[in-house]
Amino acid sequence: MSDASREFECSLNQWMESISSATSIGELEKIRAGLLGKSGAITSEFRALAKLSIEEKKIIGERLNIAKNAIEEAISEQIKKIKRSIIEERLRSEVVDITLPSVSDSFGSLHILTQAMRRIRDHYHARGFLVLDGPEIETDFFNFDALNIPKHHPARQSHDTFYIDGFDDVLLRTHTSCVQIRTMQKTGIPVRMISIGKTYRNDKLDSTHSPMFHQIEGLVVDREGLTIGHLKSELKKFISAFFETEDVAIRLRPSYFPFTEPGVEIDCRYKKEGGRLRITGDGTDWLELGGAGMVHPNVFKHCGIEGPAYGFAFGFGLERLVALRTGISDIRNIYETDVRTLRYLNNIR
Repeated sequence: MSDASREFECSLNQWMESISSATSIGELEKIRAGLLGKSGAITSEFRALAKLSIEEKKIIGERLNIAKNAIEEAISEQIKKIKRSIIEERLRSEVVDITLPSVSDSFGSLHILTQAMRRIRDHYHARGFLVLDGPEIETDFFNFDALNIPKHHPARQSHDTFYIDGFDDVLLRTHTSCVQIRTMQKTGIPVRMISIGKTYRNDKLDSTHSPMFHQIEGLVVDREGLTIGHLKSELKKFISAFFETEDVAIRLRPSYFPFTEPGVEIDCRYKKEGGRLRITGDGTDWLELGGAGMVHPNVFKHCGIEGPAYGFAFGFGLERLVALRTGISDIRNIYETDVRTLRYLNNIR
C-alpha cells in the first residue's frame, strides 16, 4: 500500500470515529458538510481526479466511492441511533401517571350540534316523549308515498333527492318524517315522539344550504282532543326551551305541506342586541323558524290507522336553530374543523 493510500485510510478511520462519537444531528450535519459538501474533503479528492492518469483514476476513484458510501451509511445509522436515544429519553422523562388528576386548562368538549341535540332530547325525555331515529337509507314509500307526497312532486326528482345507484325506489332520506311513519305503523296511536337525525338533499354547500343536515321533527297523535291550539302551545314550549327564554311570541302563517292539513309556517318575534339576534316577545320583527300543521288524514291511512285520529307535527332544521342561537350567518362555520372556530361557537352558545 502506498503512503498516499495509508494516509487516506487513516483519515477515513478518523472520519468514521468522529461520526460514531457524534451526539447530535446538528453535529453530524457539520461532519457531512465537511466531507461531502461542495468544499468537503471527499468532494475535493473527486475534483483532483481530473489531474490523474486513467489508471490512477480507476484505482483512486473506486476508493473514493467506497469511502463516500461508507460515510453516508455511517451518518445515516448514527442519525437513527440518536433519534432512538431521544425517544427513549423522552419516554423515561415524560412518564404520565394516569391516576393523577388532570392539570390541563384545555379540555375537549362536545360539538355544538351534539350539545343542541342532547338539550332537545333531555327536554322531551323529561316530558315523556319518545326520542327516536331510523334508517338514513329509505324507500319511496316511507319517504314520499306514506307522507302523501304525489308522484309528480318536484321533491321526488333527482335534482332534489339522492337516489341509490341501481335502485329506482331507494334513496337517502330527505327528512326524518319517515321515522314518524315507521313508529305509527309499529306502535299505533296514541303516540308522542320526536325524531332527530341526519337528512340529505341534493343542494350545494353554501351559507344557508348543505347536502347533509340535521332535522328535529315532532309528532303528537291521539284519538281525540288535539287541535291547532295544542300545536301552538307545544311550539312555544320548544322554542322557549331551546333559546332559554320564557318570553316567546309566535305566529302561524298558512302554508302548504302534502302531509298536513292545514299546514303552517312558524314565526317568532325577535330583536337584535349588540349585533346578535335575541328571541323575545317584545321583538319588533318576525323570524321564520320551521314548518308545522295538523296531520293529513291520508297519512293515517298509509300507517294503517283506522277510526278517528287527530294529531299535529312540526319540524325544524337543527343547523338553522344553532346558527340563530349562536348568531352566526354561515352554517358552514358549524362544520368547521378549526378548533379555534369550534371553541368560539361553544363560548357564545
